[in-house]
Amino acid sequence: MSKKAISVYMAATCAIGIVSPGRFVCGLVIAVEIFMLMILGDLFRSLLKVLKLEKIQQVLLLIFVVYITGMVKLILTFIMPELALQMGFLLFLPAISTFTTVFLIAEDNLTLKNRLASDFPAALLFASYMLFVSLLRDFFGYGTISLPNIGRPLEIVLFNSESVSAMTFLATIPGALILTSLLLALFLFIENKIHILQKVGL
Repeated sequence: MSKKAISVYMAATCAIGIVSPGRFVCGLVIAVEIFMLMILGDLFRSLLKVLKLEKIQQVLLLIFVVYITGMVKLILTFIMPELALQMGFLLFLPAISTFTTVFLIAEDNLTLKNRLASDFPAALLFASYMLFVSLLRDFFGYGTISLPNIGRPLEIVLFNSESVSAMTFLATIPGALILTSLLLALFLFIENKIHILQKVGL
């Protein structure tokens, strides 16, 4: 992925992390979906190239991401119906982000190997971010870690969230917005320091 595409997709991932329920299991579902869309999307693009269907590639890619998202929602409905209902339209946000950034901005002249080498680390980055933020919100906001389970998510209670009531703010959307802002500020600070070290030859 180009630096521009990574920046745009990261912004979209942050937005998804903010509006997503503050549960680890929700972040896990979104992370898996993001990873599937990016990697399977690359494989599908290469298949279209082999089949000489580049002229209608964008339309087919759009159908593909909607299909993958529909399958994720269907599987989630079968395994954890309450969670699927709770997440609702959120499952379609990664599809929109993937199509508008990864597939529209990305270069088309790359080989499958080069495209996977570029998109695989990016997919891990976006998925890891979703897991990290949702874990923080679940842990500090509710005092739990929610995991996938047949029927409904398994909730492991770690401590009484009321004992740190100030931290329950992280479970809300405004709290997630502040948390995201702090993480981005930290990321930019580290990136700037690395850039300075590279300029001085360290």
